[in-house]
Amino acid sequence: MKISRDNWITFIYPEVYGQTMKGDSRFTLGLINGKVYRNGEFTQEDVYIKDQIIAEIVPTGTELPCEKIVSCTNKLILPGFIDPHVHINLELGEFKSSDDYESASKAAAFGGITTFIDFLEPISNVNEFDVMLKKKQNEAKVSYIDYSFHTTVGNFNDDVDKLIKISCESGIPSVKLFTTYSESNRKISYAKFQEFLKNSNKTNTLILVHAENDEKILNANVEDTVESYESSRPAVSEIEEIERIARFVDEFKGKLYIVHVTCGSSIELLKDKYNELLGKNIFIESCPQYFYFTKDKYKQKNGNLFLIAPSLRSAEEQEKLKQNISFIDTIGTDHCPFTKEEKRRYEEASKTPKGLGGVEFSFSLMYHLFGEKIIDKFTINPAKIHDLFPRKGIIQIGSDADFVIFDPAKTQVIEPGHSQSDYNPYESWLTNGLIESTILRGEFIVKNRKLVGTKKGKFIRRE
Repeated sequence: MKISRDNWITFIYPEVYGQTMKGDSRFTLGLINGKVYRNGEFTQEDVYIKDQIIAEIVPTGTELPCEKIVSCTNKLILPGFIDPHVHINLELGEFKSSDDYESASKAAAFGGITTFIDFLEPISNVNEFDVMLKKKQNEAKVSYIDYSFHTTVGNFNDDVDKLIKISCESGIPSVKLFTTYSESNRKISYAKFQEFLKNSNKTNTLILVHAENDEKILNANVEDTVESYESSRPAVSEIEEIERIARFVDEFKGKLYIVHVTCGSSIELLKDKYNELLGKNIFIESCPQYFYFTKDKYKQKNGNLFLIAPSLRSAEEQEKLKQNISFIDTIGTDHCPFTKEEKRRYEEASKTPKGLGGVEFSFSLMYHLFGEKIIDKFTINPAKIHDLFPRKGIIQIGSDADFVIFDPAKTQVIEPGHSQSDYNPYESWLTNGLIESTILRGEFIVKNRKLVGTKKGKFIRRE
């Protein structure tokens, strides 16, 4: 790099972090010599940050005064990742998920995630909203990364318009519904479901849905064991329910986001019957666990460690999921880990807490399978769908200076990680590429695979 006579640099070592430029500094941080992911392709540009935002993007080699220069030769400079689906401090009766905001956000930062979206506890009436929001905001104060929330309702019998108005005014333009879990009073009635869709059509808010057919699950009539778990909430319960709610969207429009889709057949059905709604009124999320594990796990000795809801599916459904990756808009994790003891406490599958950890290795796992075409599903797609764009999910002037510095030439042996759970289902696996550093609003959280940041995450209003 050429240095002007008006500035001088103390080089710690060529091509490493920490080069310092003194003098009349205009920018606080410059990322140079890397391949910058912009508009779906890589460009050879340098990115400069000031006041926590991207202030300048120039051709590589352009000299700009800067306090600190980071050389990213042979590295990819990606937008900070967004996980639109996590569960932190989730309480399930006698169980509570392992990660609080400190541990979950630390793990997420090592996985390149700079923003995640958690869920408020389910409410049955509008008056409960403020209590649930304040509870989550208080918990999240120790987060290393930025965060937002989805409003969640159970068997909601209150004023839909009023709830969405209050939620949007609070910076939360999304509401999650369940079409199952009647046993815990979380199942929404179809009449209310349609009300939410009608409101979504008027207000452009996003309706999230956990789509499984409650009647099929209740009437599955199988043994309550780990080995029989997938049969207790079979693939058809998802496929048929997605078809049903797609008909609602076809009639009422609005914006529907189907969380954690497990079956490739679900996507094929939407392609065949509702293709004109995909990417416009219907958005599809899936999770790494459905690409890596099948229901055969439940036949193994440690099968209870893999109990999640919805269930893992057959190898055939998994293959269809992979074949339809281009129709999946986002990758969330449904991050909700528990301990081995909690997972093994009961022999009955119904009594076992459902969930796995995922935030630390989700991008690495999906990049290993699909390469660069997975990037948009972690960046611009969730940003646009969840009203974070253009603040998040893109490298452009004026956006938050959130970045992942990724080395595609390296490999990674997955370690236990930073979750407070005592097991990692992907441990010791080898993946292509390495997340080297994570930057939130212009400051390193993780640098050269070491935690260097402080707890500066903040609530992001989505409007």
